[in-house]
Amino acid sequence: MWSLTITNPRSEPLQIKLVPGRMLLGRLGTCDIVINDDAASRRHAEIYYDPLPELVTIKDLKSSNGTYVNRQMISGFYRLQNGDVIRIGQTIMHLARVTDTPSAQMNITGTRQFTRDLVLEAVDEHPILLQEIIEKLNTVVDLDSAISQVVDLIKRAMGVDLCQIVLARDFKKISLDGTEDLISKVIQSSSIESSPLALCVPVIGTGKTLALIYLERRRPDARPFEKRDLQLAVAISHQTALTIQRIELLEKLRREEQVKQLLLRFVSPVEAEGVLKDYLKTGNLPDLEEKKVTVMFIEIADSTGLAERTGPKQLSSFLNTFYHFATQAVFQKGGMAKYLGDGVLAVFMETKERLGPEERAVSVAHEIIEFVRQADLPELDQACVVGAAINTGEAMVGYVGTQERAEFNVLGNLIKTTYRMQEYAFPNRIFVGPSTAQAIRNKYPVHKAGSLTMRWSEHPIQVYEVAIAKTSPFVQVDEGQTDEKRTDSSQIDSKMSAAFKAIAEKLEARGEFRRERSSGGTPEDPSDQDGR
Repeated sequence: MWSLTITNPRSEPLQIKLVPGRMLLGRLGTCDIVINDDAASRRHAEIYYDPLPELVTIKDLKSSNGTYVNRQMISGFYRLQNGDVIRIGQTIMHLARVTDTPSAQMNITGTRQFTRDLVLEAVDEHPILLQEIIEKLNTVVDLDSAISQVVDLIKRAMGVDLCQIVLARDFKKISLDGTEDLISKVIQSSSIESSPLALCVPVIGTGKTLALIYLERRRPDARPFEKRDLQLAVAISHQTALTIQRIELLEKLRREEQVKQLLLRFVSPVEAEGVLKDYLKTGNLPDLEEKKVTVMFIEIADSTGLAERTGPKQLSSFLNTFYHFATQAVFQKGGMAKYLGDGVLAVFMETKERLGPEERAVSVAHEIIEFVRQADLPELDQACVVGAAINTGEAMVGYVGTQERAEFNVLGNLIKTTYRMQEYAFPNRIFVGPSTAQAIRNKYPVHKAGSLTMRWSEHPIQVYEVAIAKTSPFVQVDEGQTDEKRTDSSQIDSKMSAAFKAIAEKLEARGEFRRERSSGGTPEDPSDQDGR
């Protein structure tokens, strides 16, 4: 007795037992074997079975697209043999003697090595089905969708009742104590394991197991797995491996681009590439760790009043320009930038550059102040000003958050002190801490500006001002200045908004910040710590 197993990418396998006599194949509903394929003619071919000599033949009935046996187009009668493969369009029919089925099944029961030759043989035997699998999977860009597609394809193509795909990341969830279990054997040895009604195939790519495919037939009338089923499972496994690798590569590229865009928010493109290389090696961004850093915080004063006077659109345009200039200035001096409200926090560390981090921070602060002073805001009747504070010391520096969202951060008392210093740096002043002042004393004139009382410090913290330009109403004008200079200072004072007048009065009244004046207006050496 002979059987014909019919497979089509759009339907589950169908097994038909040949009956003696002629059987008509075609698209017509009245045919003995209906071929649901657009490439099939209404009366496409005819199979003849004579049980006495065990003769099976097929004849093409002058079909439009031809009948193929073992990939060769036939004309006239063709005698079929056990194991022959008939193709009409995308419909594949496997001919087998029923008495041969048990021995064929016995041949695939047990363990087989997953070899390259086995993959090539499997791919060669199922080109049509693989073409459909490739077309469907090539458009999938996420792993869950790919697995769902593969499961549907396997169930339809192989007629199994259970199809389970287990990814390598989930292998640890499976107990390996049961040595007789097919899944455990595949995880341990990456081999192909089969029993009459179960089949487990590894998904192997670039020499490692990426997943496994487990199949079962549970229906009472289910036929055992045969060599053809094994080949089909291996072919699908191979294509699944290629899909998993492609999706993992896409995910890696997406992650790299995401991390790069994250880094570009804080560092220059060149430095972002360097940090990205470390990330690709370790899989992690730099964690928080204690480092000696120089931090600069510069903020636009009275932004609320600025918004009321200019309007949201004008303010937004100015802030974008301000942030862009400040960021580029920080990047050009090898620093990292972070936006905070109406200001920018910059972090500078030791580099191979000749200039130290303290000097680079002061240079950036001066550039930003000059930019703001020259900003063209015709809607304003008062000048737009900023205040900058720079401090050097130990702080926790690194990235915090999750893989989906990480942020560069700087933590510690150093930052809190810098924020407090900046509150008093208006307008257009640069305040620095003791360590910063000590480092820049040979480059910039500095003088004592006052002292801060902080909860975590037993002694007041001395604050210095970098005397690049005396633009503040709080800076004493020397008696020896010319009338022209006095006039310039008076004009600057007149441009200060009422908000800054209030700040001046507030600073005079608050006891936590004490301004220091030198009798002759001369800069004082920051190494002189008597005022601390």
